[in-house]
Amino acid sequence: MEGDPPMASLAGKTAVVTGSTRGIGRGIAVRYGREGANVVVSGTNPDLCEEVAALIRQEGGSAVGIPCDISKLEEINHLYDKTLETFGEINIVVNNAGIAVFKPFVEVDPETVKRIWDVNLFGTFFSGQRAAKEMIRQGKGGKIINMSSISEEVGTADLTQYAVTKGGIKIMTKCMALELAAHKINVNAIGAGVIDTDISAEEFAKPGMREATIQRIPWGRMGAPEDIAGTAVFLAGNDSDYLTGTTIFVDGGLIAM
Repeated sequence: MEGDPPMASLAGKTAVVTGSTRGIGRGIAVRYGREGANVVVSGTNPDLCEEVAALIRQEGGSAVGIPCDISKLEEINHLYDKTLETFGEINIVVNNAGIAVFKPFVEVDPETVKRIWDVNLFGTFFSGQRAAKEMIRQGKGGKIINMSSISEEVGTADLTQYAVTKGGIKIMTKCMALELAAHKINVNAIGAGVIDTDISAEEFAKPGMREATIQRIPWGRMGAPEDIAGTAVFLAGNDSDYLTGTTIFVDGGLIAM
């Protein structure tokens, strides 16, 4: 009726957001709650999972916290099993969990590289695989969003061990999209620019680093989790039904340079 408020864009949908206890993932989870989704908040810290879920509920949304170390297949399966037990189906998955370690290429050790690849690549791959299986079984299509970075296109010193995972996510997204299009499952990635979160706080605490970085960004500031959340809502909703297999860069114009 005229004058009624618009329906929330994700009303009735269930969304799993990995790595959503802080930073970009937290911003997406909170925004999804405001858009009417049933939100599964996931991360390695149970207390933080519940903290973010409680925040969403306090705002009138629907949310639960389900801890998960995305680098372990048994925990991925537990995450999806509990989601189905709680909400009955899965419609949206954001594979956001990721780690970055700034270290020169000639100094980074095998243990650090393995840990980054296990979370960023293994976790995204097998979370996406389980999501796809459930969406195919449900027969209603779905949305899978992989969190990438401008590092899938732009080289950065001291981040080789991280950038290679984002390059992997780029091609993974394309291949997943091709295989899942027949099931009306959209698979896309978000290429985040320089976002002001705790994942890079130590690096940007170095003298002059923050100022020098901002000078390179055409938009004149670093991004915030909320800047990513809007694109995540678009990719999760019906307006993106004909969009699949691509990366949308949210970077204040940085990659255009």
